[in-house]
Parts: sequence; C-alpha cells; structure tokens
Amino acid sequence: DLVPRFISEPSSTVQKSGEPVQLRCSAEPSTARLSWLFNGEPLDSKAGEVEIHSGSLTIVSLSLSTSGRYQCVANSSVGAVVSRPATVSMGSLADFDPSVKPAIVVEEGGTAFIGCEVPESNPKAQVRFQVRGKWLEQSTDNYLILPSGNLQILNVSLEDKGSYKCAAYNPVTHDLRTELTGRKLVVTRSSSGGFHILHPLVPQSLAVPRHSSVTLECVVSGLPPASIRWVKDGGDVLRKGRWKLLHSHLVTDRLEVSDSGNYSCVVGNELGVMKFVNYSLTVLEPASISMGLQDETVAAGATAHFWCDVRGSPAPSLTWLHNAAPLRRSPWHLPMGNHLRIHGITQEDSGLYQCVASNGLGFVQSTARLRVQPGKGSRPVIISPPASVTVTDGGDVTLSCNATGLPVPAIRWYDSRGLVTTRPSPLLRSQPQKPPPTTQGSTVVEPSAYFSVSRAGWSSLHIRNVTPERGGEYTCEATNRHGSAVSRAFLTVVPFQPGTKAAEMPPLELAQSDESHGDLGAETAFPSSPPTKSRLTATEKTPNAAAAPPEAPIILSPPQTPKPDVYNLVWRPGRDGGLPINAYFVKYRKLDDGVSATGSWHTVRVPGSENELRLTELEPSSLYEVLMVARNAAGEGQPAMLTFRTSKERTSSSKNTQAPSPPVGAPKHPVVHEGTNNFGVILPDLSRHSGVPEAPDRPTISTASESSVYVTWIPRANGGSPITAFKVEYKRLGRNSDWLVAADNISPSKLSVEVRNLEPGEMYRFRVIAVNTYGESPRSAASRPYQVAGFTGRFSNRPIAGPHIAYTEAVSDTQIMLKWTYITSSNNNTPIQGFYIYYRPTDSDNDSDYKRDIVEGTKQWHLINHLQPETSYDIKMQCYNEGGESEYSNVMICETK
Repeated sequence: DLVPRFISEPSSTVQKSGEPVQLRCSAEPSTARLSWLFNGEPLDSKAGEVEIHSGSLTIVSLSLSTSGRYQCVANSSVGAVVSRPATVSMGSLADFDPSVKPAIVVEEGGTAFIGCEVPESNPKAQVRFQVRGKWLEQSTDNYLILPSGNLQILNVSLEDKGSYKCAAYNPVTHDLRTELTGRKLVVTRSSSGGFHILHPLVPQSLAVPRHSSVTLECVVSGLPPASIRWVKDGGDVLRKGRWKLLHSHLVTDRLEVSDSGNYSCVVGNELGVMKFVNYSLTVLEPASISMGLQDETVAAGATAHFWCDVRGSPAPSLTWLHNAAPLRRSPWHLPMGNHLRIHGITQEDSGLYQCVASNGLGFVQSTARLRVQPGKGSRPVIISPPASVTVTDGGDVTLSCNATGLPVPAIRWYDSRGLVTTRPSPLLRSQPQKPPPTTQGSTVVEPSAYFSVSRAGWSSLHIRNVTPERGGEYTCEATNRHGSAVSRAFLTVVPFQPGTKAAEMPPLELAQSDESHGDLGAETAFPSSPPTKSRLTATEKTPNAAAAPPEAPIILSPPQTPKPDVYNLVWRPGRDGGLPINAYFVKYRKLDDGVSATGSWHTVRVPGSENELRLTELEPSSLYEVLMVARNAAGEGQPAMLTFRTSKERTSSSKNTQAPSPPVGAPKHPVVHEGTNNFGVILPDLSRHSGVPEAPDRPTISTASESSVYVTWIPRANGGSPITAFKVEYKRLGRNSDWLVAADNISPSKLSVEVRNLEPGEMYRFRVIAVNTYGESPRSAASRPYQVAGFTGRFSNRPIAGPHIAYTEAVSDTQIMLKWTYITSSNNNTPIQGFYIYYRPTDSDNDSDYKRDIVEGTKQWHLINHLQPETSYDIKMQCYNEGGESEYSNVMICETK
C-alpha cells in the first residue's frame, strides 16, 4: 500500500539515424509495475524495433517512426504515476547557404569580422573555421570564435589576408559541412577613417535560461581604438561583480533573474561621436512548483479540492493526471488552472493525482493520493441547472440538468401540467433526437415531450415541435432519501412569422442534447428506479453515439475586406454530428450606420460540399452582419456569426485569414450621425464621449476549445486620443448573473482574445470596451448568445487547438523573431511532434506564397530568416503530430527593418 515513486527517469537524447537508443527507469517500492508510453499511447515490445525489459526500453534502430516522446509509468495497488517525458530525436545537419559572399576589407591594426550563418543542426553544431587552408577549432589570442558562430580577428596584420571558410560539425552524426565559397580578407594600410560597429548592426533580443552563461557581443573596428562601455537601464554594468569585459564583449558565467533588462554597448571617440548597440535580455526560468498537491481523504459523495501553484518564465502549461491518464473535463471533474475540483466523489475517483507543469525549459510534477471513505449520504446539489431559452414556434429544444449527492439522486421533470412521465423506448437509444412512439389502438402517436437519462445524475428533457402552449416554467427536481433540490428554467416561444421561408429563420441558439456525450449503451435509469452512477472514463469512446445536428461552421475569412463591393466568405465545417452535412444556409444584411432601420436579410443555400461564398453588390465603407448554420439529417446546428466592413482602399491589416486571428491596426470607420440603430451598432454620443473612444462594434464569437471561445471585434473612432487597451466582459445566461471581466489590458494591436474556463454547454454573451487616456468607451452591444462547445464522444488523434503567437519582433532587415504559447490541456493532452510556422508578404493574395518553417514541439520561439527588408509579413502557426495538423493560430503582422 505504498505510493509509487521514481528513483530514476528517462532522459531526452539525440542519436544518429539507425543507431540504438536505451532509456532507463526505476521506481520504488520494488513491487511497482513499470510500463511505457510513446507519444501518450501505451507501448509494447515490437521485435526488431522496440524491446522492453525490466527497467529499460531499447530502440533497436532509431528512425522517424520511433522518434518522439517516451514516458515511464509506475503502477501499484494505490494507483499509477507517469515520469517526465524523454524526447528521442535524430541528429541532423543542414547545408550552408550557397550564395557568394563579398570580400572583406580591413585596415592593418584594426578588427575584422567574418560572419557565419550556421545551418540548422540537432543538436547544436560546433563551429570551426578553415583559415588559409588550416583548421581553427578554438579561439586563440587574436582569433575569437564568438558564441554566435562568427569570427573576430583582433589587431589585423598583413599575414591575416587570404581565404576564410566557416564549417559546422554535428557531434552526434559526426557530419561536417563547409561553406562552398567562403570569404576573402583584404588588408589595407591604416588610416584615420573613424570607427564602425561591425556586429551586431541591429538591436538584439535574447531569451536565455537562468544560471546559463551569456556573451553580449559588440565588434568595433577603427583606428585609433574607440572607447567602449556597457550600460544597463542607464547604469554601469561592470559595477556588478558577475559581469566582466572580454575585449569589447560583455560576459557572465551565471545569469540571474535580476539580469533581465536593456543593455547598450556605447562606443565613442575623442571627438564626441557616439554609437550604440542595444540588447534586450530576458532571463527565462524553468517551471517549478511552489505549492504542491496534498493527500486528501474524502467521504463518498463529497467534493475534493487539489491546488498546484506553478511558476516559471515563460508561464508553464499545467496538466492534470489521474492514475497516469490525462484527466478530461466533465461535470464531475473541473480542472480550473491551478485548481482541481471533483464533485460527487465515488470509489472510481480514488488513486493518485498529478499536476504536471512544463514550459520548454523544465518539467516538474507533484503527486497526491485521494482516499475515498464510505459516505453517510448527502442531500442532492444541482451543479448544472437547466438554462432558460427562447425558441421559434415549431422548433425543437433540449433542457439539461445535472446533480450530485449520495446516493446519486434521481431526476424528475415538471411542466405547467405536472410530472413529465414520457420516456424513450430502448429501441430508440441509438437515435435520441427522435421521440419514442406510443401506441393507441392502431394509431402511432409521437409525444411532444420526453426525457432521457444518459448517465446517473444527468437528465435531458427534449421538446419537439414547440407550440406556445408549451411555453412557461420547467422544473428539474433531484431527489434521494436525504432530501431534494430543484432548479427552474423558463421557455419562451416566439411566433412563426407567415411568409418567411424556413431557411430565412434565425437559427436556434439552443443547448445540444447531452445524449451524445454519454455512454448510450449503458443501462438507462428513470425516476421510478434511482439510478446508479456510471461515468464515461477518459479512455472510453461511444462507437454508437447518437447522431446530432452539426456544430457551428468555423469562419476563416477576416472581419474586413479590401474591396468596396465584394466579400469572400470562407469557412470550414465543425464536427458533423455523425451525419454528412447536406447544406449551409448563409444570411447576411447591411447594418445601416445612418438611420434606425437595418437592411433586409439575404439568404443563400450552399451545397454541403462547398466552403466558400462570394457576396457581391455590397456598399463601400459599410458594416454587414452574417449568420450561417450547417444542416444534416438531424437538423440545423448552432449558428456561426461574423460582422465585417467593406472599405474603399486596401489596408495591410486586412490580410488575416483565420477566424480568431486579430487584424492589426484600427480600421477606418465610416462617417456616422447621431441617432439609434439596430443590431447593436453603437453610434457616437458627443455628450457622453468627451474624448473617450466610441464603443467597438458588436463582437463575434467562435469556438476555441471545449471550454473556451475566441472573442473578435472591430474598433471605431478613438475620440481624439489613441486607444491604449481593450477590455472584454462576459455574462452567463439562464441565471441572475452579473457581467464579469474576462480579460483587461488587452494590447491595442490585438483585436481578438481567447476567454477560457467557461462551463461547457452553457450560453454566454460578451461585450467589449475600448480605453484611452480619457477613460473607457461605452460598452459595445452584447454579442449574440453563444453556447460553449461542451463535450463530444468523438476523439481525434490529431491536435485540435493550435498554438497562440504571443510576440513578434523584427530583429533585422531579414529576420523576425516570434514567441508562442502552447497549452497541452487545450488539446486533451494530445502529444505533438512539432510546429509549422507559415509566413508570406502581407500584400500577397495567394495562399501558395506562404513559406513554411518546421520546429520541434519543445520549442517556444523561432527566428524566421531570409526575409525582404522593409516588408510586412503575415505569420501564423499550426502544431502537428502523426494524426495531422491543428487549427491555425492567430495571425500576427510584423514588418522587417
């Protein structure tokens, strides 16, 4: 009855293709059983490929198919824990750029700088130089091989002239690559031509792990020698004992967090001429846990809490595990950042819990044991009440209710007539969208309301062909022998307007049936027989999951168009609900900025096989609203919404191509007049503004994950002072809830934000506020109600959510650095192999112009090279594994120097 603990864990390694690799793992107690995971999946021995023995794993011959993430699992009677991941990769070394380099001319007695663009290498290549036919592998008195891979020659003499070639050596593969042409060094007689900074020529940004050594390079030429001093944030660096000069370079053997800041190499001469090289240094910290998990002993039916406080730079991603398996969010398991809450505990919840933190620099974890004692019983608590909804006459609606307690409570539904007693026939469990028939004589009658229980403590009430008589209050009652709890929701029925085509009706914004989330093959329980709790575990799937309407399409086109009269609407389908998508219905209309009335709806039917629609005959400098739904045999799904503007002229900020991608820069707003209008377009009220910005346009919402959404908006006039930040607020519907702040201090260059930790299946509204030096704008119109995606019984091996680009900066005229964050828990801890980075000039219309860089899945930053000077680039990302690519990230726009 001992908790397993690792004595040794496997370590990451790089090996030559075709060579063997051995990973070791040991744990106590000695009775603990060891097994292995590969890219998150259980791994067994494969003859001639992978051999597993007690405490070790051997890859017989390393190849692309055996490269990836390996983890050791220790299992005992208490539970299971998983080790840190060991990344096994193949060594590689790319070729040098074959382009011809110009000759270097330097004065005798001065300093020469010979650049070397080191090719990509895994692991990092060792740089050496071929100097006039002889190899230089280490620095000497006059020849310095800098950490950047460049060569600096001090006190140049006539003997130094000749040919220089850079070479890169991979210590794992033993490959050696040498420049084809190299550089020619010409030495001239000295003159008093002043001084020059040879390297670096542009400001530098460095991100270096704590306790590492670092060299801030500053290569200066000229006679007489110039004076050089280093300053940090305006003060002399050398006053701190850990920094010292190496010729003109600033070096330290051990970085601390306090060393982060801005550094300058200040070069001057006796004439008072000053030149600078600026560095921005960020000291990174590996992930660490400041407060780990504590063992808990909890009675059955109660609630348990685990807390895990992590720190690090960049901010670590946090993953929760139960007995070495990723813990999936459910109505009972609620991971919220560093807090895990478990409702209605049963014996199934006992075992070992791990919080795992990783930020690319370090991997740490904390383990705790949860003991479950027999409970004395508890009153029911409704943890997910039904939400009030509005439905069109003749439509369908589903109300859901979830409760905990011990014993697990039975759930009953009541309407204005009393107890709802109709329940589905077992023959219809595979198609819960269709109500069960009841027989009266020889006539088959379909009831208009019936309920179902997908799993204990969770029930749904389905109402078909809603009529005004069906409107009113509905009550969910949860009962066990210790008491009862009730929750009420109100159903509003809107009359159908004669003469309106069905395709032109606004799509219903209703909660999907929870039937598709549970195990429909399990025994169904009804109020007459109190149910027994049975959960869907992380590894279970529902092969016979019921068909459902498709999810909302994901709109990919940007909220602005460079053309005044045409808009290309582009989308991709959401999950199809188990049935093919037959058609899309697209509705669009103009939102009139000048009068109170809005334009009329235009409805277009698009075949389900297509994903693009060209909207024509639009008016310039106008705001339009789009609603679209997908339809399959089960019905219409949830709507996707977009607001876009037409424009008179093309702007570089209109090139975003993904729905959650923020367009950069404030678009030009049309001339507007005092008055009111519809659909949430806020007109300026000069008596209220007094310099504050106008309210942004109504935000549009799109799915980000099962518990988060992207909120995207378009700003309007800034009130005479630049917008300094945005704020996003949200409100949960169906309860008397207040507006809460979802995110504030959002950069004015970002027009999209991800709102996380929302309740799956619940309905929300969102609104946006712009801020400048005069204060906050009025609130935007609230978004249309949006239902968070919720759960799905279908799983995909490919990652769904992409990374988020957090930062871009032009570091030279040909290079852009970007940094990103990637949270594994947003992909249900699906392992990834790497990232794709796409970039193209912003003024390009052709997707084939995108170039792609590929980086390892452990990296969180990348330098894009070989770009054009003074050119704006669109940059976006995906993550990938063997199952395929994720969705695209947000799009960032950055211009080279």
